[in-house]
Amino acid sequence: LDGLQLYDVPFLIGVILALLLMILLYFHSEWYVVNTVGILVGAGVIVMLGVAFTPGLIIIFMILAAIYDAWAVYRSKHMLELADTMIGLQLPILLVAPQDKGYSFKDENSKMVDKTEVRQVVPANVPTSTRPKKKSKEALFMGLGDIIFPGMLVLSAVQWLDSDNSFAIAMFALIGSLIGYFALMTYVARGKAQAGLPLLNGGAIVGYLIGGVIFMGTEIFNLGISL
Repeated sequence: LDGLQLYDVPFLIGVILALLLMILLYFHSEWYVVNTVGILVGAGVIVMLGVAFTPGLIIIFMILAAIYDAWAVYRSKHMLELADTMIGLQLPILLVAPQDKGYSFKDENSKMVDKTEVRQVVPANVPTSTRPKKKSKEALFMGLGDIIFPGMLVLSAVQWLDSDNSFAIAMFALIGSLIGYFALMTYVARGKAQAGLPLLNGGAIVGYLIGGVIFMGTEIFNLGISL
């Protein structure tokens, strides 16, 4: 089929669902609404880019993005300031994982920049108030890029690898990214902001290469990029 093909029923469902989600985002931007829109947007980006680029090219993008993410979080810290802005605007370019019952994303006022500062220990001889303070409800945040980049490699492997085992290799990449995710969560659980792409992208790339060597041998190192 040539050109853009629009089917009546799926097209209408998509338009109605998109309008409904836009209205919910404007009037009721709770975490579950933001997550729903974020997952749908992320899935669409993964499909569009995953089928457009070969695994070798995506791996180059992933390495560059991981380096930039680490620099932006640990050195310049402007990524944390950007995250604070996105949280304040309640835009669906991140995923929210509530850590407490009754958490409301609309009432979120924590700052990612503050989570990079080392907490000072109060000296023992300084009196402190013994009045218990009410603990604010918290959540973990993950940018959509942290799931888009590994997802692109997984889908690209299925789309472009000339092998009967392309799906198996893609699953190795997926498992690698999940291992990287669990490693990332061990650091995030300590209450300090972390760059996600180095571990997530690194895990996906390592998993992809391991699966490729098992099923395709050294041919997996052929980037498939032509100028």
